[in-house]
Amino acid sequence: MEAARILLIGRTPATGASVANALIKHYPVLTASSGKLAIKLAQENPIRVVVLDAVSMRTPGDRICEELRLALPSVSLVHLHPGPKANVQSQADVVLLHPVTVRRLLNSIEALLQEKSDDLLVCGPFTINRTRRLLIANGQETQLTPKQLLLIETFFTNPCLTLDRRTLMEKVWQTDYIGDTRTLDVHIRWVREMIEADPSRPQYLKTVRGVGYRLDLPNVELPVTLPVLP
Repeated sequence: MEAARILLIGRTPATGASVANALIKHYPVLTASSGKLAIKLAQENPIRVVVLDAVSMRTPGDRICEELRLALPSVSLVHLHPGPKANVQSQADVVLLHPVTVRRLLNSIEALLQEKSDDLLVCGPFTINRTRRLLIANGQETQLTPKQLLLIETFFTNPCLTLDRRTLMEKVWQTDYIGDTRTLDVHIRWVREMIEADPSRPQYLKTVRGVGYRLDLPNVELPVTLPVLP
């Protein structure tokens, strides 16, 4: 298990150093100096909250926040805004007007994490948002059907274990009949199209001939449910 990861967008001096130092004491933190770099990092890493320190960037940050919201719809956004309040046009979940205390920032982040606790399940390079039924893989977000979500969740909670067809049929379709598993095979193909660079030569979701399927994730023993607050 690991704590929720935060992505901080900002520059030093101004508030940047103090904000970064405060966050690092409580969470794993990635930093970016621009919205473009932040989007790239968030697509490559499981991020729970993005903190946009627009004050340190000497910009209102409303346009950056709009780009973040479009690119990262399932990630919570906290916007440290220089103000004044009348000028705020932010699409963030939380807008904090300058000056902001460290405690108020941390409280806002913790409230967002509590609000969405148990939403995310992270397994290796993949993340599913169970509430929104989203799969995040290879920098892309894919909307899932309820059955797709249940199938992927079954593999994510049993990484590196071979799951036979009967188990998968019982878990996802509530039946132990395996005389016709074409529905399962079609769903496996769909999942591969979502997570594999080359679905015809899968690196992750492998077929175990005569048995079922296995999600191979090197160096991964257990999935991570986020967040786990300190």
